[in-house]
Amino acid sequence: MWAMKRTLASCGMAVALGVALPSSPLAVQTNVPGLTISPNPAPTAEQMAALLSRLVANQHHNDLAIEEFERVERVISHKDGENSENVSEHTDRILPSGTGIMRLPVKQGGSPVSPQAYRRELQGAISALELALHPNDRYRQDLVKFEKRRRDRAELVDAAGKAFRITWAGRETRGSRTLTKLLLTPDPAYKPLSSLTSIFEHVRATLWVDESAGQIVRTEAEITSDVNFVGGIVARIFHGGRFELEKSEVAQGIWLPTLIVFDMDGRRFLFGFGVHERTEITDYRRVGPPTEAIELLRAELNNLVASAPSR
Repeated sequence: MWAMKRTLASCGMAVALGVALPSSPLAVQTNVPGLTISPNPAPTAEQMAALLSRLVANQHHNDLAIEEFERVERVISHKDGENSENVSEHTDRILPSGTGIMRLPVKQGGSPVSPQAYRRELQGAISALELALHPNDRYRQDLVKFEKRRRDRAELVDAAGKAFRITWAGRETRGSRTLTKLLLTPDPAYKPLSSLTSIFEHVRATLWVDESAGQIVRTEAEITSDVNFVGGIVARIFHGGRFELEKSEVAQGIWLPTLIVFDMDGRRFLFGFGVHERTEITDYRRVGPPTEAIELLRAELNNLVASAPSR
């Protein structure tokens, strides 16, 4: 299930964040039913191409930056969709490990983990970071896999622009911001280079973009037809699935996810599965690479031990 969720996350993030320069002339459309178009003039094709180029560069920058940030994730799982009953809820502290992330449980359900359990988790995180400073063969193997995932992610981000026709759909006010709205529909001429990029043929999306920052603020994506992996033998994601993502500026020039919503069903081999989760992400803090992060965690653990009641 975790492997399938990583696949869904990679594809959803690529759609949400990986808009590249369009391979065909940009469509500028202002007569989309139900849209409120601001009186501001539509951008020229050259202006939109420049904006899209900034989005790509900024997204690659964000992807590298998140590897040095911790955050807190509250994950709420539902039975069917967001309006159905809650199945589970947990809150984790997410720490970069140098080869991915580490999850330190903070709450299970509505109850905080015990101080003793949290100190054990923190010590485990420190031990994991020590491997980054003095790597063994297993860590080196994990690092090779992580670097491959990083390259695959970057390629997926770049591929998204070739997979979609991008339509300018006006500007909308959301809160205190006026955002550019873009519609993404599959380009029939697109030839996917891998099984992962082939998901773009089955997705349409709407993006809201902060033009001044050159960042995507919100994405809504929908799976319009079943997505098959290895001809549907290994797995299938059913049409009708939804993905949402919101981002905010967490540091100067760095925009990272603050909300991720999956609402999808499918089948893996002979067994059905559903991913109906809402993840709220808060408390971003830069901890740096492992050489810096480990010192922060050691100091934190020492403070916790010193303040623990004596027996």
